[in-house]
Parts: sequence; C-alpha cells; structure tokens
Amino acid sequence: MTNKLKERLHELMREYGLKTQTQLADFAKVSKGLVHQWFNGDTGLGKKPLLELEKKTRFSAQWLANGTGNKYKDNAINLSDSYKMYSPLEAADSNTTTMKLYDMSASCGQGIIIPEFPELLRTIEIPNDALLELLGTTNLQGVQLMPPDGDSMEPTIPRRSITLIKTDIDKFQDSGVYLITFDGYTYIKRLARGKSGVIKVISDNKLYSDTDFDIKPNEIDQLVIHGKFWKALPLDFLDI
Repeated sequence: MTNKLKERLHELMREYGLKTQTQLADFAKVSKGLVHQWFNGDTGLGKKPLLELEKKTRFSAQWLANGTGNKYKDNAINLSDSYKMYSPLEAADSNTTTMKLYDMSASCGQGIIIPEFPELLRTIEIPNDALLELLGTTNLQGVQLMPPDGDSMEPTIPRRSITLIKTDIDKFQDSGVYLITFDGYTYIKRLARGKSGVIKVISDNKLYSDTDFDIKPNEIDQLVIHGKFWKALPLDFLDI
C-alpha cells in the first residue's frame, strides 16, 4: 500500500531543500529514528513535529498529518499562531502598550482543547510607566496573555486572574509553571523532573492531586511547551 505520508514528506523536503532524512529530523527537531518510522509507515506525525513543520513551512498541519484539507495554510490560523495572537506589543503611541486578551483559556484543571479562531474579548491600554511599576519592565517581547480556567493551580494562579506567559521558552528547563499541550489538551501546570527521565505534571492545589500525571520518556514527543508562567494578575473585587 502506498505510504501517503512518505509522499507528503518528500514534497516538503523538495520544496525546502532537504536532501536526507537526517536533515528532515534536524528541521523538525526530532530524532532520526522517528523520521525513519515515518518513512516506513510505522507511525504518524505527532503533535510536536506537526507544530514545528507548520511553523517553518507553508504546509497546513491537517494536510501534513493525513493528506486532507488545504495543502497550504493560506490565511488560516494554526495552533502556534493562536498563541501569537496574545502578543501585547501593539503600541497606540510611544508612551503606552495595548494588550489584547482573547477568549482562549488554558486549563488549570483537566485540560481543554484550544479553539482554532479565538474571539477578541477586550483590549487594555496601559501607560508604560505603569507597566514599569507593575512588572519592572516595559519590554514585553515574547510575553502573551491568557486567562486560566479552573482552580487547581491556586494559590499560585488565582482562578480569577490573567496570566502572563513567556513564550520564548519552548523547552523544559527546570521546575516551574509552564503552558503545555499534551495528548491534545492544553494546561497551565507545574512541571518537575522525576526519576528515569520522567516529567511530572503537578497541580499546586493539593485538592487536585488525583489529576497529576507523569509524562514518560517515550511520550516526550507528544509534549509541546508553549511558554513558562511569569506573572498573574488577580481580578477579584474588594468590598468598600
């Protein structure tokens, strides 16, 4: 039977000047062994390499994955683009920064599926001197906004809050709170290194300890790190 994935990968390689499977592995940031499995038809493209290939090429993730839909992205918004939509760096003038908040929350519970076309909820224009006082910097390059969903990360992340994520961090570095996608669901969770290469996914709220899980070494390819948690802005009102 014809290996359609192999044909699609060959087309991508031709267009981007990749001559060998080793070059494709480097391009997709995966192992040579995994690429060999793709070409042999032993396994399909996982979420992490799909995101990487979609980010670096004009091919759509759907077409790369199963050959359906539009071959090229055109003006469609992909998963990685959805996160870019949170970029606050849209200055109304040189003294303010306009921050955009979209209706696409990240779960502090059991995970959610990200919508393809998130709705703009509101914009917030903040004077740069206020940003400096609140955050200690006016440089928000790579910082994106996201509302959490759930209370499993309390008290670190209040349920009613807006989180600021540093999206220039796309790899697990050390223990901390990360924005991740795993097995099709997106979370804000604490990641910690366990034994034998295991990454532990932990809720700070101990009432949710039964939802904690481990990512085993052979599942790492399914883990996509979109950024690391930086700040949280509580939104609760006070009685006066």
